[in-house]
Amino acid sequence: MSYKLPSHNVPLILVADIVAFISMCPNSTIEKICNFTGKSSSYVRSGLAIAKILGITIQQEDGLIEVTKECSSLLGRTPNIETKITVMRKYLQQWEPFILFIKFCLNGNSLNEASRKVYVLYDFQGKDPDFLKNLLLSWGTTTEIFSFDDNTLTLSKEINIKTKNISKDILSLDEDIAIRLEVANILGEESFSYLSHDEVYELIDAFKKQNKDPRGAIECAGRAFEDFLRRISIDVGIDASKAIGIGQVINRLYNNKNGKGLLDNKVHYKHYSIGSAIGDVRNMAGHSKESKTMERWKLTKNASQAYLFLVLSSIKSIYSYIKKDEYLF
Repeated sequence: MSYKLPSHNVPLILVADIVAFISMCPNSTIEKICNFTGKSSSYVRSGLAIAKILGITIQQEDGLIEVTKECSSLLGRTPNIETKITVMRKYLQQWEPFILFIKFCLNGNSLNEASRKVYVLYDFQGKDPDFLKNLLLSWGTTTEIFSFDDNTLTLSKEINIKTKNISKDILSLDEDIAIRLEVANILGEESFSYLSHDEVYELIDAFKKQNKDPRGAIECAGRAFEDFLRRISIDVGIDASKAIGIGQVINRLYNNKNGKGLLDNKVHYKHYSIGSAIGDVRNMAGHSKESKTMERWKLTKNASQAYLFLVLSSIKSIYSYIKKDEYLF
């Protein structure tokens, strides 16, 4: 994943104003947005760039900018300051580079070190790590996710509490970011940054469902694992496009043969065994009844919690084995 940084450090409240205006007037020109916000065209373009990298807007093939239906619904037509900040925070804390920046800081990196590492890991283009640092600090303090002083970042008290107790049903933004930080902590910085936004979303959704909907949680985690396997298969030159399900994809990775017909395993045989088991449990959740016995598995929240942590550990292990030649689990 690569990101193009904006030219200006635009406040999130202004980004919300730009987005709200586009929701009301979808075909607006840059000039109209400038007139609405009272800002220059370069400033407005920076605001649009920020909305795009946060996943708030989508640029269509004809060049028109479309605001996601979810964001339009959350902002409404005339949002107040509190609504603007709440909505912007929702999208900000779903943005993986922001989560990883916080994680680096909490792990003892200075603000400069954290921004430099995030800049490199996510292949940011334009400006420099110092600009990225100031951008993230501005957004984090505006949304009250953290404060900083003397080169040290401190999470808000509410998030700290949720981080220590994330096993309850997930409802609030504080709990949402606590989960994201926990996932980043388990995976580690490199494997977390490797995951696509959709894969992270599935893992977060699995955390949220594990108590009330264990079957749904297992399906979410299983989808994330399969998508991860398919992407890393491409990285090592294996075509798994015709493979069906986790079991067949992990089999392609393990039982791969080179051009001479010799076995060329891309994952360890333990990864093959564990991956096959992850696929079997996912099938328990995804299939209404067992094909041979015609019985339906009852899945508990303990099973979904164990499954989720096994998926996370397996993603980190397979990534470390393929990308770094490390035996890690």
